[in-house]
Amino acid sequence: MSQSFLFTNRCVSAAAILLLYYDYALTFSDEVERFWIPKRRITIASALFYTNRYLSLLGHLPNIVEYFWTSNDPKRLSICKNLILSHNYITVVIQVVVAALLFVRTNALYARNRYILYVLGITATAVTAYGGWAVFSAPNRTYLPSDLLENGCFLPISKETATRFANAWTAMLSFDVLVFILTLYKAVTTKRVGPFSVLDLLIRDGSLYFGIIVVACISVIVSFHISPEYLKGLTATLTNILSSVMVSRLMLNLREMGSAPTTIAISHLAFQRANSTSVSTGAGDVLPTSILSNPGLDSYELRSF
Repeated sequence: MSQSFLFTNRCVSAAAILLLYYDYALTFSDEVERFWIPKRRITIASALFYTNRYLSLLGHLPNIVEYFWTSNDPKRLSICKNLILSHNYITVVIQVVVAALLFVRTNALYARNRYILYVLGITATAVTAYGGWAVFSAPNRTYLPSDLLENGCFLPISKETATRFANAWTAMLSFDVLVFILTLYKAVTTKRVGPFSVLDLLIRDGSLYFGIIVVACISVIVSFHISPEYLKGLTATLTNILSSVMVSRLMLNLREMGSAPTTIAISHLAFQRANSTSVSTGAGDVLPTSILSNPGLDSYELRSF
């Protein structure tokens, strides 16, 4: 049975790690073209993009050791416990960065509406606080070297700890649901005609992100509740990496839209908005002037995103 647990853990873990580095290889040229070459000023959104991108790349390196380490070192248990603890820290930090990026994106979508800002801020703070508490206040369990599987750093998770972790992931999922609802509401209530617009891009990517992350988060929550103790949280690393990869894709797609000729035209039209409530791009899009008047908001200032 332990061999089966080890094989399952390693397969899912290998898939997650390969996804992270393969996606980076695929999108590195896009990152250089859209973030490095233009030499734009560093904004909050771009700083969060770099943090998310490279924290994931570097932060998951110890996980390779955690999952595939083969050793008879008498200190193996102690080293594995430290690796697992660092893994938990990285997971929480990455989820906070991803939430911050979604926060900035949604805040931009609503043109810095203070009520939306308050709702997002309070929800994000509550989710982060609860998630951190659930993960790091979990009761310490005394492990023996025999509790480790033959290879790697796989330890059993108690039912109480698993319930705490499942609740933390449920809280993070609730923030994703809130962001999606706000994005969907903006889609329904904003008038737009003509070709594919920035708002269409945000809705398309947001819907795709939400759909995949909901399925992934539910798989984590279910695994914490019903899986054997060695398989609890089996897809947690995969879900964390999916969140990081997909939010990076959201940013890269926005930068691509930001470098398009239509966007350049939009940026010029921003100076012509005067007292009007909307501006035509000349290509058929009708955008609220609030979208064109946010000097500090990256998402709709696409050229300085």
